[in-house]
Amino acid sequence: MSVSLKHRGLPSGIGKFDLLTVFEQVAKSEYRLSRTAVTLLRQYILGTMADDYQQGRICAVWKQVSRIARAISVTPRSINSAERELEDAGFVVRTTGANGARNGERYQGVVRWAAGINLAPLIERFEEMSAKLEARRLSQIAIDQCRSEIRYISRSIRDSGDVKRREQADTILPSGRTCRINSLQRLETIKEDLIAIVEAIDDTSGVTKTSDASEQNSSPNIQDQKSEKTCRAGPDRKATKISLRAVFDIASPDYRSLIQTLGSMDASNLVEASGMACHWLGISQNIWRNACHELGRERAALCVIIIDRNTRLDEHHCFRVREPGKCLSGMIRMSRNEGFDPHNLFRACQGQKNEIPSVETELMTCLLSKKTEGVSVFSQCMESIIDNLSVSEVASN
Repeated sequence: MSVSLKHRGLPSGIGKFDLLTVFEQVAKSEYRLSRTAVTLLRQYILGTMADDYQQGRICAVWKQVSRIARAISVTPRSINSAERELEDAGFVVRTTGANGARNGERYQGVVRWAAGINLAPLIERFEEMSAKLEARRLSQIAIDQCRSEIRYISRSIRDSGDVKRREQADTILPSGRTCRINSLQRLETIKEDLIAIVEAIDDTSGVTKTSDASEQNSSPNIQDQKSEKTCRAGPDRKATKISLRAVFDIASPDYRSLIQTLGSMDASNLVEASGMACHWLGISQNIWRNACHELGRERAALCVIIIDRNTRLDEHHCFRVREPGKCLSGMIRMSRNEGFDPHNLFRACQGQKNEIPSVETELMTCLLSKKTEGVSVFSQCMESIIDNLSVSEVASN
C-alpha cells in the first residue's frame, strides 16, 4: 500500500541534522527507545535529502530491510522489531505494500510516492522534542546551582567553628558531597535543612545575607542601614531611585520566565537566575564567579540582566551586545571607577521614549560594544544603580 503522507516541514533554519541531534538526545531518556531503534532512525534520516524536510513534501525511505540490516550489523528480525517500536512511539509510519514490499519514486529530487517508512510524524514532533530537551537543560542548570549553594552553606557551617552544628550538617549530608544526587527536590530539601542550621548558629557571620561588597574568604559586610546614596540624573535634578521591579521590567521575556520558575521576585532569585542565564549567553562560570566576587552578587546579577536584554536587539542596533563574556569581563576590570551618572543610560535600557541627550546615546553605543572604554562606563553605571537596592527595598519588592 502506498500512502502520500506529507508534513508541515521543519522550522526555518532547522535541517535534518538538527532534527537528528535533538532526537538522539531525548530518545532514550524521554521516550525509552532502544539503542537499535535510535540507530535505525538515524540510518533512515541519513537516507533522506535536505529538500524532503520542506513544507508539503514527502519524507520517506524505502530501502530493503536486508540491506539496512547489513548496514548497521543487525538481523532483519531486529529491524522489524525496531520499526514496530518507533511506530508505537509515534515517530514513523510504515506504509509498505503487500508482503512488506518497499518501493518509491523520486523525480527531480522530489519524492512523488513511497511505500516504506514515512518520517512525517518525527518531523511534526520536532518542537515537542526541543521543549523536552530545553526543560532537561534548565533542570540540570537548577541542579548545578543548588549544588553550588549547598557547598557554600556547608563551608560556612564548617568555618563557624560550631562543632555541634557541624555534626548536624554531617547527619544531613554524611559524605559532604552532592555529585551523586540528581533529584532537585532532594537537593532543595538538603539546602533548606542546612540553612536552618546556619540560622541557628549564634554568630554574626551573616552567611544567609547578601552583600554588594566584594566576597572574599570572610563573610560579606551587610548594609543594615538604608543607604542614603541615590542615583542622580544631574546636580539640579531630583534623585531617582531604581527598584527591583524596575530592574525586572527591563529583563528579557526568557529571563522573566526563569524568575517565575524560581518563585518570588527577590534578590536571591535574581542572583540565581542570572547565574543560569550565563549558560545561554555563553558566559563561563569562571567569569560569573569573578563578577560575583568583584562586583557583589546583586551587581553581577544586574549586569547579566542588561547584557542578556541587549544581546536580543536587532543585529544592526547600536546597543547590541555581541560578546557577552567580554562585556562582563570588562565590567569586572573597571568596576571600581566612579563619577558617572547612569540615570539616562538605565532609562534607555527601560526603553522609555524620552529623548536621550546625544552624549548619553554615544556613550551607550560605546559601552555595549567591544570597546574597553565603553565597558568602563557601563560598570560605573551598574555600581550606582545597585547602590540604591538596599536590604529594606529588597524585602519590600
